[in-house]
Amino acid sequence: MEKTVQQIPFLRLTIALALGIIVASQIQIPDWLAGSIVFIITLFLIFLNKNYNYSRVVLFGAGVQLLFFFLGVFATHWHNKKPTFYNNGEFLATVMEVPQKKENSYKSVLKINAFSDSQQQQFSETNEKILVYFQPDSTVEQLTAGDRIIFTQTPQEIKNNGNPFEFDYKKYLERREIYRQVYLPSANWTKTGLKTSFSISVLAEKIRFKLLEIYRSHNLGETQLEILSALTLGYKRELDPEIKRVFSSAGAMHVLAVSGLHVGIIYGFLFFILGFLRRKKAGQLIFALTSLFCLWAYAFLTGLSPSVMRAATMFSFIIVGNSIKRNTNIYNSLAASAFLLLLVNPNNLFEAGFQLSYSAVFGIVYLQPKIGQLLTVKNRFLNYFWVLLTVSVAAQIATFPISIFYFNQFPTYFFLSNLFVIPAAVVLIPLGIMLLLFSAIPVISTILATIVNGILSLVYHLLQGIESLPYSVRQISVTPAELVFIIAVLVSVFSLLKTPQPKYLKLALLSVLLLVCTSLTQKISSRNTHKFIVYNSSNNLIIQLISGKSNYVISERKINETDYEKNHIKNTTVKLGLHPPHFLNAKESFQNKDLWMKNGVIFFKGKLILASEISNPPPGNIQPDFVLNPKHLTRDKIVFPDSAIIITNKRFLSENNLPADKIFNVANQGAYQKIW
Repeated sequence: MEKTVQQIPFLRLTIALALGIIVASQIQIPDWLAGSIVFIITLFLIFLNKNYNYSRVVLFGAGVQLLFFFLGVFATHWHNKKPTFYNNGEFLATVMEVPQKKENSYKSVLKINAFSDSQQQQFSETNEKILVYFQPDSTVEQLTAGDRIIFTQTPQEIKNNGNPFEFDYKKYLERREIYRQVYLPSANWTKTGLKTSFSISVLAEKIRFKLLEIYRSHNLGETQLEILSALTLGYKRELDPEIKRVFSSAGAMHVLAVSGLHVGIIYGFLFFILGFLRRKKAGQLIFALTSLFCLWAYAFLTGLSPSVMRAATMFSFIIVGNSIKRNTNIYNSLAASAFLLLLVNPNNLFEAGFQLSYSAVFGIVYLQPKIGQLLTVKNRFLNYFWVLLTVSVAAQIATFPISIFYFNQFPTYFFLSNLFVIPAAVVLIPLGIMLLLFSAIPVISTILATIVNGILSLVYHLLQGIESLPYSVRQISVTPAELVFIIAVLVSVFSLLKTPQPKYLKLALLSVLLLVCTSLTQKISSRNTHKFIVYNSSNNLIIQLISGKSNYVISERKINETDYEKNHIKNTTVKLGLHPPHFLNAKESFQNKDLWMKNGVIFFKGKLILASEISNPPPGNIQPDFVLNPKHLTRDKIVFPDSAIIITNKRFLSENNLPADKIFNVANQGAYQKIW
């Protein structure tokens, strides 16, 4: 094992850098302190190098590890420095993305270039990215990347809803350097004729939008157009949720996320048409330079996502190594590409796509040969499908822990979908690029568009068939502790395959034991737990009552499958391993062994809850435990002073002049949760 690590010099450096990034994300260390430590360690290493002897080799190695650890700390804080936030004035901003149509608005990203308050005579330069929602009108539809606008609405801090197990959208945007958002009515912004300064991201957006227009001009089906745009250009903003669901449930979502597969196909296509250049020395240089240019041009057009950059960087190492006749270690190339990407943007470490991308490539490189050796297939045609199957299985094994942790589901028939999805991608990506190149030649472009449309239709139809099979998706949820033990099991097994030693077998068995104990402890604990949740929902009162695995969802209005609130309930149900919820209306009557409710009075596991419909207290002197949205409540009249009063209306406190410390307002404080 030690010899293996020595053959991957970038691995230790990348691990040290990643540890520094993790520590910096949890602990605030001043920039000057982290920078000073990096400087001092660098001087110390220079001194050791000049006075080097064998007895100091361990000290030198430890110093290098510390250097890159604190380099990770420094890079994280430096990269995540917040811009200056300006308020109450005029903002000059550049549109970074073509506005995307939503249900009641158009969504985009703005880069604020300058600000002027009411007392200033001129604009002061600034640099802040914000999320923007435009009021729908004809002017918004004409906006494109690079346009500059002036607006007067002050951006507001982005906040999460605070519902249990919800996606941390605020942190997600912060890692993209977006901290505020604004809604712009038509009267509050104006398009200017000012020219924008050069921006790589704006240029990429403009070019990609023009390429999308070429696709749209060839009368592809709407579904086929959306899939092709995601497959070749990485454009997923207009991808229909139903398409995402079908691909995800069938285990083919990775095809729509431009990554190493796509970059590898591009490189293979270049190798196929330009491989003859490698026969001569001068041709090798031309091939290398052409390949590097094409790979990074493709990465540029697809938005420079972490997965594409990882793949482009890794292939760049391989191309350069081959051109100078150096054998490249694939693991070292992986580690080196990760090191560079993390140094440029430390936040990549926390991206699910970044983690899944590296896990998948590692699984394919490390596991696929071992799985492939389990069966010898002499027929060339059958062997091709056997290789595809083993690649798919290897990638799925390696990404399984991360995938179920983030997405809480496992596609049962992934091996079936990948047997035709990957070959289809190998054909569709070159055809899609050729369609762009030959779009000006009607005969060729029409033939290409017909072929592409037909293949995409067939692929989507097959995926729908797989997605409709029984048990196509298994809902699985793991806690962070369980994730650690699952990864420990896999690492132990991988190490055992590499070097059969008893210590790796013992470590694997110990990890399995800890995983089982953790899961059993959690299940036993949840059996005797009761929970009451009031969700932060803007247009509906939704509560969830949980007892063991049984749970009930009570709402004022019916919750439809397409409602955003349905995701809140699904997250809680899956994460806690509950049975499917029993949906009830707040006005109906219901009774079973767990729950009794009538006319808005709810009795659940020893707790009395009064819903919003109740205007009179219950009979006798019964004191409710929870009161939701009481109708008659002011500072001088709190009907139930000892009850927990929960409000879902944002303006309720200010309108009734009530002290915030006496009331729990879910709109401001997030979902209300009580466990007993």
